[in-house]
Amino acid sequence: MRPRTALALALLVVTLGSLTALGATNALNPSGTLTEQWVSDTGRSVQSNHHAPAAGRIHGQPWVYAPVSGPTDPEGCALFALSGSTGETRWTHEIPEDGCEIHSVADPALADYDGDGTREVIAATTEQAVIAFDPLTGEEELRYELGSYGYTQPVVADVTGDGTAEIVVVDIKGTVAVIHPNGTALWTDNLSTYVWGQPAVSDFDGDGQPEVALSLSSGEIRLYEADGTEQWTVKPFDGSITWMTTGQADDDAQHEIVVATVSGTVGMVDGADGAVEWEHDFGRFAAVNAFGDGDGDGEAEVYATAKDGTLRSIDAATGDIEWKTTLTTESVQMMPPPVLGDVDGDGADELVAVSNDGIVSVVEPKTGDVLATSQRDVQIFTHPALADTDDDGAAEIYVMYGDGRVFAYTYDER
Repeated sequence: MRPRTALALALLVVTLGSLTALGATNALNPSGTLTEQWVSDTGRSVQSNHHAPAAGRIHGQPWVYAPVSGPTDPEGCALFALSGSTGETRWTHEIPEDGCEIHSVADPALADYDGDGTREVIAATTEQAVIAFDPLTGEEELRYELGSYGYTQPVVADVTGDGTAEIVVVDIKGTVAVIHPNGTALWTDNLSTYVWGQPAVSDFDGDGQPEVALSLSSGEIRLYEADGTEQWTVKPFDGSITWMTTGQADDDAQHEIVVATVSGTVGMVDGADGAVEWEHDFGRFAAVNAFGDGDGDGEAEVYATAKDGTLRSIDAATGDIEWKTTLTTESVQMMPPPVLGDVDGDGADELVAVSNDGIVSVVEPKTGDVLATSQRDVQIFTHPALADTDDDGAAEIYVMYGDGRVFAYTYDER
């Protein structure tokens, strides 16, 4: 085993286990139906894929970009560009054999980093680089060298407020870089600690200018000004931070930061100074992603999971738990966080939640009722991607399973 593989395996939030034979079942309840549209040809013998795909329409055509990795399959690591209609492979960016490991390709982003009117595919890889690809051909447009491999999704945002976008990327060992579209760095900082939580750019302190927020394995949360100046650093909760999400929780100008830790804490801090606003202990391996007004009551919610298999809706302003729903009763290693989006085209959002034991669920954000499920005997380690790739007004659901296959689902209310 190569040293980097051993390190990555040691740092996994979950311990990858054995799986039963492949097979899919579709379980329905009276409220709705999940229908499988296609399955990609990206399957691998390993069961370690836990980076999420990206999906969207490019020049009027549906595309899905799938990061496929595996430490025991040295010829199978690549970023796959798939047809959003059929799942057929259109192009691949192959990772060299010595870099084919469990984090070979991190979560890709689909964003127009260079202002040319086309969203590019941007991903960090074990080539120790963040790379921007032409979305239709896979041709490299930009490559910025990193100090280590990337774990999180690159962020494309106007960090400086000058009307042009930058790429914010953090490698696994904690070096953050803000990169101009020409491939030069605006600024970098080496934090000398691992980073698993997703970085974010927003006006966190309410001053009208963007900041960069990071969460660290050390438990620290750090906010940078646009020029790279550290504004504040806090360590408000116990445990290593593994997930981070951000949003507007209340009526003030500041945006809030919500983190989840290995030890089970989910907590929110104020973007102005990092002061704790609320926190909960959910046991082990808490996870967050969806943050918004899912139930349409005019107030934002945070949706959190934990190893106990339970999904929770939390009032973002107060921290009160609004409802809890059990997604699985099996003993699972971890639970990915849910995502929020309109998957039936009715103008209101639904939650799409997956469980580590292979269940995909559509959940009503108002009540926590499970509207439809589908299950395969293959583990899931990451949240799904939602995108209206067929332009019918309803988002499709793209799920990356541990075996490297992407499944495309649609949801219909009965």
